[in-house]
Amino acid sequence: MSAALSSEKLQQLQSAVDRIVEARHSSESLFGSQVVSEEIIRTMGIPVQDPQQSYELYYNNIQKALRKFLPPKTDYSKVVRELVAILLSHKEKESIKAGTRGADSRMATTDDMSNLIDVLSEWAETPEDIMSLIHILLKKNKELGYCPQERQLADFI
Repeated sequence: MSAALSSEKLQQLQSAVDRIVEARHSSESLFGSQVVSEEIIRTMGIPVQDPQQSYELYYNNIQKALRKFLPPKTDYSKVVRELVAILLSHKEKESIKAGTRGADSRMATTDDMSNLIDVLSEWAETPEDIMSLIHILLKKNKELGYCPQERQLADFI
């Protein structure tokens, strides 16, 4: 029975490999038509990524706004940029102030970048108050679970 089971598993594996190879050489996806794969993506809740839109949002909106409104090379600017990086990458650095993050903000989904634009829009009501932006960012990161609930502003300074 064990030999029959292994033979069956081996056949299933070979069949799967054949389908993958065939899908790579055809215009159809592994799941069938493009419509079907898009339906699967929607059903599974996988965010759709648009590289061109991500580029535009990151460099021409987010970074441009930060350069324009943040005072250069201040502790507050560093905290804002760190909180922005956490929001976009879903990760803190290993020890908040140092270490690696293990993710790149520029590769954030367009949904994450849209969240950040929403934060910046909320802050636009009081643009002269950098502390307000810091608090909005910290609150958003906590809400989304990207940093611990007990995280305080003092941890970043």
